[in-house]
Amino acid sequence: MYLLKISKQGNVVEDDGIFGIPEFKSVIETSGLGTKGLMYVAYVADYDSPYRHFTESERMRVVAKDLFDNYEWKGVKNKKIADAIKKYKELEYDPLDAQLSAFNEKIDEYTTLLEKVKINIDNAADIQKVMIGVEKILATRRKLVDEIERRGERSKIAGNRELSYLETLQAQKNG
Repeated sequence: MYLLKISKQGNVVEDDGIFGIPEFKSVIETSGLGTKGLMYVAYVADYDSPYRHFTESERMRVVAKDLFDNYEWKGVKNKKIADAIKKYKELEYDPLDAQLSAFNEKIDEYTTLLEKVKINIDNAADIQKVMIGVEKILATRRKLVDEIERRGERSKIAGNRELSYLETLQAQKNG
């Protein structure tokens, strides 16, 4: 995960940074939410979430089921959770990851369309055009994924600044 650290035991690692963000602190201090509520926020909003392959609405349901054993967990509608998700997305925003997320949503929409529409003589040409369009979208998506992978893992140092090029090279040699 990017903004929050999740331990191997599946718990949010509380550090001073979490409490410095009012929206996160509010979730942690709310009865019935706590750190588990903050984990929900991270799993729903984080670009590197293990749930990232789900559409956002499905991700919210699946994470709720996995953390709270309820697809219809009432916390989904909690304003504090919504505010924390919004803040998480603002803090984590990256244009390449945002584009990838948008492409994934559109690919999912096209997949749903193609699954629902039966091919017949009247729509075969249109379906073929859609499939060719999807192929182009997938090629562009692949380029985005390649660019994100070339960028490498996100590295941070104190003050939330990124490592310099030389520091990154040094870290690779020592790692």
